[in-house]
Amino acid sequence: MAAPDVVLHIGLHKTATRFLQRAVFAQLDPEHFLVNPPDLTRALKQALWFPSDETRRRAHEAVDHARKQAGERTLLVSEPGVSGDMYSSHEDWQQNLELVHELFPGATIVYFVRRQSDWLQSAYRQALVKGPGSPIEFFLNYRDGQFRLREARMIGRVRNLNALALPFLDIYRGYAREFGAERVFLFRQEDLRGDSDRVQARLAEALGLDRLPNRPKRVSSNKAFSALSIHLFFPGVYGWPRRSKPNRHHTRLGARFDRRMKKIRTALIRHVFDRMVYRDWDMLARHGMRDVLDRHYAEEERLLAAAAHDILSSGPGDHALAQVDPESVGATTAPEPAAVRQNRPRS
Repeated sequence: MAAPDVVLHIGLHKTATRFLQRAVFAQLDPEHFLVNPPDLTRALKQALWFPSDETRRRAHEAVDHARKQAGERTLLVSEPGVSGDMYSSHEDWQQNLELVHELFPGATIVYFVRRQSDWLQSAYRQALVKGPGSPIEFFLNYRDGQFRLREARMIGRVRNLNALALPFLDIYRGYAREFGAERVFLFRQEDLRGDSDRVQARLAEALGLDRLPNRPKRVSSNKAFSALSIHLFFPGVYGWPRRSKPNRHHTRLGARFDRRMKKIRTALIRHVFDRMVYRDWDMLARHGMRDVLDRHYAEEERLLAAAAHDILSSGPGDHALAQVDPESVGATTAPEPAAVRQNRPRS
């Protein structure tokens, strides 16, 4: 099996990324793989988060250096931020695609997705790790019985996003068009649990291996906070955040103390409370939010599942891309973002 020159794992966040990085990628033979060289990952993140001619130039230099460092080995880069900013509904995925195609034009792409409603609930729980806390309705901009467009990225130091504008399907189409459908391995997190053997076999193929390396006996997890711990340790979930003026007295020392207290809270929940009492429930059941989300994304979820299952059965290629859009096979024009489709008036 031919080893690819570059493998680029683009996420999404909250789709077993940490498991893949620690249980799979970190176990690869260093004689055959160079995995996430620090200088490259740092330069890539800077170019993604702060796009400019200068950060782009530094990213090119870092890629050139990493390719030389890899030599005959496969260069593997695992950075879920490539697929876009999760707290902005991945609205920047297209400009990120342009950048990584310029940096890694012949790369093999590994892309994991997840049912949108489950992903949104997981993203909310992740936002609590660094934020002061807010109701899930605020995070998803659910007001007066419907999901609305957000007014700002941050309100009262609290993140929120557009729940109806997740472009998971668009991202697959875009990468399949730019890199070639035969180079894009689309997987679903649900299949990683329910059809693990076939997912592992195809993932090994993406890496140019006959099989994946043996997993370590123990892999530290990134388990989400339980619903009970959220309601006990985050008073912000009981009140709607308000816009506030910048606090001039919020010094660097105060910000450092705030970060330290959040780390202590996270450690207390993950390593003490949730290990003793992990009581969870579906927070999207409130107001029927999950039903609304699942109906909204039903067709896109069906298409993603069809393409992912086709890849598990037959490998990546135009046949998988044809599952999501027969007319897109052989096309080179990037698809229209989900956010644009959401705002277009219906006929």
